[in-house]
Amino acid sequence: MERFFERKLSHLSLRELNFYMIVAILLVTVVFSSLLIYDEYNDFLQLHQNFPLKGALALTNVPKTRLIKVIVEIATLALILFGFVIGVSKILNSMVARDMERFLAFFESAQTHDASILPKELYFEEFKKMAVHANAMAAMIYEQQESLRMLNASLEDRVQTKTKALQHKNKALEEERMFSQGLLESHKQFIRYAIHETHTPLSVIMANIELFTMSEGRNRYLAKIEAAVKNIFSIYDDLSYLVKKDQIHYPKTAINLGEYVKKRLEFFDEVALFSNLSFVYHEPTLLAWVSFNETKLQRVIDNNLTNAIRYTKSGETITVTVSSDVDACTFWVKSASQKIEDVHKIFEAYYRERKKSDGFGLGLNLVKSICDEEGVAIHIDSTVEYTQFTYQFPKKGEV
Repeated sequence: MERFFERKLSHLSLRELNFYMIVAILLVTVVFSSLLIYDEYNDFLQLHQNFPLKGALALTNVPKTRLIKVIVEIATLALILFGFVIGVSKILNSMVARDMERFLAFFESAQTHDASILPKELYFEEFKKMAVHANAMAAMIYEQQESLRMLNASLEDRVQTKTKALQHKNKALEEERMFSQGLLESHKQFIRYAIHETHTPLSVIMANIELFTMSEGRNRYLAKIEAAVKNIFSIYDDLSYLVKKDQIHYPKTAINLGEYVKKRLEFFDEVALFSNLSFVYHEPTLLAWVSFNETKLQRVIDNNLTNAIRYTKSGETITVTVSSDVDACTFWVKSASQKIEDVHKIFEAYYRERKKSDGFGLGLNLVKSICDEEGVAIHIDSTVEYTQFTYQFPKKGEV
């Protein structure tokens, strides 16, 4: 029952509560008056029973008059009491309503600006205590709002400052990027021109070497020149491929890997002799046909042969083998050279374990990119006695 009344009273307004109080007071007054009138009426009946012979006279004279007078007095007194209670209730309710309206106005104004409520303007002591706490709470909230506003303003200023700085940095970075892109394009253009201009004199040198050899026979000094020119040709081919690989499509053809490796060994034979080295070639017992682009295949074969010549110890032999089975053709180069400390890093661009060695460190990176594109598996076996590079070319390639 207590919870029932709590739920009902929790939704009442002051006006509704005032109305219900008036109704309750009216009911109490009516009940109280009715009880008094009923009590007087019982006294009248008792008097009539005690004097039965004089009942008619009593009913018409003094007792009846007295009963009516008492009833009128009780009704008048009840109305006066009801009016007095209603008046007092109205005054108290208006005082409470006035205090509550001031609190409502205070809370509404406190939402937008600093506001306070004066305790001396309130009627009840409880409301005055509430006003002190409400003023303290409003002041604290206002201070927090001001602090938050200042913090937001500071953050906005910082954001704007950082944004401007970032915009300047982005602009500078974009200018640097454009400058770097221009340098890179100029660099590529220079390499293109250099490659184009280098090919002709190299071809002239090689042609004159061959003509001189045919007419005068082999010459020890000319053989050294021929080996150096062939090294330059290999570098030229690498640079040419690097420059053109993104602009040119390289179609695949059917290539006999055993015969192709044999031709490249003949090309580098003079270079190996100049370095006091020699090739030992093991040809495949079965036909070793692969579907590959010849330009890409030349880069793979030539880089491995030139690296073997560059790093093999003087007076040693370089073993080159090609084999074939049902699924793949295998090409490997084995030589006596120093152990490779990191077999993974050697495929990174510009990486060289021997700082004093020749070259740019681009050859194996170029080989790795070609093998990744064409699905060629690479395996390296390096010890203190020898180093072997093995390449497996899949046969299931489309021409």
